[in-house]
Amino acid sequence: MSHSRKEFLTQGLFSLGKMLLTSREPKGQADSPHVIRPPGFIPEKAGGCGECTLCEKACPEKVIARPPDITGPVMDFSARGCSVCTLCIAACPTGVLAYPVDEKPLRLGLAWMKTGCLAAGGCFTCSEQCPQGAIRVSWGSEVMVDRESCIGCGRCESCCPVIPGAIRVEPMAAQ
Repeated sequence: MSHSRKEFLTQGLFSLGKMLLTSREPKGQADSPHVIRPPGFIPEKAGGCGECTLCEKACPEKVIARPPDITGPVMDFSARGCSVCTLCIAACPTGVLAYPVDEKPLRLGLAWMKTGCLAAGGCFTCSEQCPQGAIRVSWGSEVMVDRESCIGCGRCESCCPVIPGAIRVEPMAAQ
């Protein structure tokens, strides 16, 4: 078998396996907005955001985006999660992103499990990447997300090998 044919077959089998393991979006979820905001986002001030991209430029993780159809910044966990460094808050000149007045940790959202998780087959990726220790996986069973510990940083969502991800961060208001 030639190298290119072997590569073709390997890629074909990989693609087939990926397609079979791909989770499906629950009915009604595809239509609902999946908007996670940066740390310290104040919804009442979203209209004052303007066209500034300082928060986006300040983000070392490059997870802040400014889609044209949404007012204000949003989080994009497709490549990585948020380190909650708050550099975006420091860069915001309008107060749309602000440090919290109370001592509570900044929460962006809450992770929840969808269908298609590979935990039963031995995948522990999301729990290994969670900086809060909020995700627990037992061999051969489902994933448990501790609602009190999860801050919605998106690391679990960005590292999930299932496409689209079997774990997803949802806005706090959606919970």
